[in-house]
Amino acid sequence: METFEVTRKLFSWGPAYEVRKAGATELHMTVKGKLLTATPKLTMVQGQDGPAIASLSGNFTRTRFEIKDGGEKSVGTLSFPMFALKKGFTLTTGGAEYKASGGFLGAAFGCSDAQGQPAFDVKWEPGWADKFVVSAQQPLPPEVLILATVAVHQKYYEHKATDYAE
Repeated sequence: METFEVTRKLFSWGPAYEVRKAGATELHMTVKGKLLTATPKLTMVQGQDGPAIASLSGNFTRTRFEIKDGGEKSVGTLSFPMFALKKGFTLTTGGAEYKASGGFLGAAFGCSDAQGQPAFDVKWEPGWADKFVVSAQQPLPPEVLILATVAVHQKYYEHKATDYAE
């Protein structure tokens, strides 16, 4: 089982996230976004400033995100409900569909495949800098898991910093 920690950087121009393998201090990947865009556009790079290996783009309402590999080939999509009592999303990647439910608060999302088998979990750890822990129970591309986690932050947490940074 592969586990990553995705931490939002506080002081950066635009949204930025640092990705480490669980328990490691070495920076594994960085996800950087553009400042003041109407729609989310983020790029994942190796290490701090390495080559681009994937990207994430979303629509204006943040209900649909597309994940592309370094060659700009689509490798996954995330769909969020426009209106829902419970937080959740659907991830489509590799010809399979995974559904996630985060309950009313969305502090933890359990994502399952079509047969109901656990695929991965995303857990939110609130604080000054939002931190998410994503753990895979099935073999899924790390880039897809990490960018799905960033999309969860973009949809449910990014503009609510004052609601939970106490």
